[in-house]
Amino acid sequence: MMLCRPPELPGITWMLLAGDTFPGAICAIPSPVLAPGLFPPARGVTGPVHRAAAVGSSVLLPGLGNNTRSNSTLWEFLSGTGPRSILQHPGGAPGPAIHPPHTQRALPHPSDGSLLLENVQESDSGTYRVTGGAGGGDSLEIQLEVLQPVSLPRLWSSSLLARAPGQLVCEVAEGRVDSITWRKDGQPLSPGRAPRLSGSRSVLHLSPATRSDCGSYSCNASNGISWQETSLKVTIEGLSHRLKLTLRIAVVAVVFAVISAWGLIIPVCQSEKLRIRGELWRWLSCYTCGLVCIACVLDGTAGILWMWEEGPSVAVILPEITLSYLTVVTFLVATTVIFQPTDFSHLKSKKAQRTMGYAAPGAVVAVVLSSAFLIRSSYLRHEEGCSEFLDVTVLVASTAAVSALPLLAIGLCYLSFADHKTQGRSKDSDVCWMDRAGSFEMSQPGTKDTAPS
Repeated sequence: MMLCRPPELPGITWMLLAGDTFPGAICAIPSPVLAPGLFPPARGVTGPVHRAAAVGSSVLLPGLGNNTRSNSTLWEFLSGTGPRSILQHPGGAPGPAIHPPHTQRALPHPSDGSLLLENVQESDSGTYRVTGGAGGGDSLEIQLEVLQPVSLPRLWSSSLLARAPGQLVCEVAEGRVDSITWRKDGQPLSPGRAPRLSGSRSVLHLSPATRSDCGSYSCNASNGISWQETSLKVTIEGLSHRLKLTLRIAVVAVVFAVISAWGLIIPVCQSEKLRIRGELWRWLSCYTCGLVCIACVLDGTAGILWMWEEGPSVAVILPEITLSYLTVVTFLVATTVIFQPTDFSHLKSKKAQRTMGYAAPGAVVAVVLSSAFLIRSSYLRHEEGCSEFLDVTVLVASTAAVSALPLLAIGLCYLSFADHKTQGRSKDSDVCWMDRAGSFEMSQPGTKDTAPS
């Protein structure tokens, strides 16, 4: 018969097996069977147990169980300077002795040794220890964390422009923040775009911003006791402030060019007898050339702003040179017509006459083509974002109304003059007809007066 003696292990029963029943067996270790209450738990520190509570609430700290009924119970707060007694409940005593600052806020439960803390504050955070039994017994440590509930996060964005970097910021004003999670259109962000938490602030970078970044973003701030979520609809602008200004200027230039074209077409479409002449022609020519000159200046300015934002381009530089030349020519024509109209009759060079005559129509065509290119380019640039396109309806209507008023005034003056001239011709015709009729009557025989006898 051989013996085995392994190291002592608590709660394990060892038996010696001998005889022929189990040949070759030396020893066996059956599974331990512990009856409840038969073997008390080992003495020592158990835990720690974690608890979290909101500021101003009540929290129940667990005790050691029913075995504290007949034994004394000691609750302590383990601060940085050492253990600080909260209460001591001797076994069989009528009531515990509660020490400040928990005198009015600690409520023990002798049945299980638990402790109810009321109106807890952030200063109550720390480690609590409950010890049961006289002369030192089992202990349980509880980690209590008293937190301020997180406030509603503030979610805002910087100016978000297509092709430019931008950011979304989620910031919590009150309460400790353990985590901030982001969602876009209800779905979590991809791991590569997950922002990092810095204190109570989380920043989501968009570099560069694209149309795909448009949507509804939400950030959820949370800690151990609460969470708050807020959302923001993000819109990516396709046009910057400078490009929007470029678009407005190009639209005004087109309207001025179209009104100028009407001023050039109307006199050409009239018959030779009804064509505008004299002072009305001079004012009409001056206004038409002046308006198309302003259109050239505006269109040239729009092209410069576009290149300032998007960089130099041959498609813009060449029209800029043409518009500069046409601006000078139309300005000279307008000033000459208004101040020295007789100088046109002294022009002997056919080339100069053609230049002066075709400057305004050529400028209209150049402004319309150049502005159309800028407007189309602005629209394509806008499509890279998801914002609404710039509404220029009011701008077009107001610009057309203001620029057409001088033409309307000149037209009314012409109609009044033409009506007056027509009435004068009608009166002259009536007088002439009456004279002819009288002459005809006097020429008939028998119409002469006879002398009385």
